[in-house]
Amino acid sequence: MKNPVSGLALAASNITLRAANAFLAITTLVVLGLAAWQHMRISSLAAELEQSRRDLTFKTEKLANEKLQNRREETVGAVAFLDDLYRSTDGLQRPGGLYNLDAQKVDAEAIGTWILDVYLKARIEGKSDAQARQSITDAIKGSDEWRRKHPQ
Repeated sequence: MKNPVSGLALAASNITLRAANAFLAITTLVVLGLAAWQHMRISSLAAELEQSRRDLTFKTEKLANEKLQNRREETVGAVAFLDDLYRSTDGLQRPGGLYNLDAQKVDAEAIGTWILDVYLKARIEGKSDAQARQSITDAIKGSDEWRRKHPQ
């Protein structure tokens, strides 16, 4: 004959086990749902961040372009200034200025470095034409070529 008490205990144990399993299953589903939601949110934020970067790049390029509009004469003047600085005794003392007599061509690297990298950067930063030209002079006076031609 079966013990009725142990049968009741076994039934209660099964009910408790089923309830625990149901609770764990529901908890697992909730955690998976939260993880999926977080993943979607992170993906959305990453997309927003990338769009913000693209917008910032576009706006920066637009602003730089606006700052440089109608400055052709200034830029041409800056190139003439650079040519004079290359020729001068206080500058790099090159007889051809920006024209490399040995290679028989314009020193495009000098124009790229001093006009694009130094002068235009200074103008975009809000410096005046005179300040931007001084930036060129200061940078050239810090170069190895200038130091070789002007030993202390």
